[in-house]
Amino acid sequence: KRYPVRKYINVFFIVFGVALVLGGGDFQKKSHKEIAANAQVLGVVMLVISLCFDGGLGAFEDKLVAAHNIQPLDLMYNIHLANITFASLALLVMKELHLFLQMIQQMGWTLLLIGLCGAMGQVFIFITISKFGAVTSSIMGLARKVTTICASIYIYGHQLHWVQALGICISLVSMSGHPVFC
Repeated sequence: KRYPVRKYINVFFIVFGVALVLGGGDFQKKSHKEIAANAQVLGVVMLVISLCFDGGLGAFEDKLVAAHNIQPLDLMYNIHLANITFASLALLVMKELHLFLQMIQQMGWTLLLIGLCGAMGQVFIFITISKFGAVTSSIMGLARKVTTICASIYIYGHQLHWVQALGICISLVSMSGHPVFC
């Protein structure tokens, strides 16, 4: 599926703004600078990997839905069935099944509530992908992340470096402009 160049540019600015927010702070003490720098590099690498997989998987899901007329909930079911299979195999291979069962016993209701909330979120994501496409779904996910960051800054009174404030502005302007420019 092809998108106009302006849509890619818009997504780039949203991601760039989020990257500035996540990597723009400089409030560490000098003794922790090296550890923080390594963690920050790892965080940026993980962000890039996550966004690449998100974009690639979204495009693949678009192709599956279009080519095989797969319904969003069927796609979600099969993806999660594969996730359960791989997670179960990992628990068995790593010999941690007893720890998993112990965690279920200790935190059963909490895990059930988290699972139900996650399932509802997944339903909305898959419906969004099937109705509006992967790029719109990615933009909505980034909007959620930026909104969470802004709420955290407001609620907990976090200090912002000017680079982080610039990143929030870039992301918010890009997200606000998406319906107009794209």
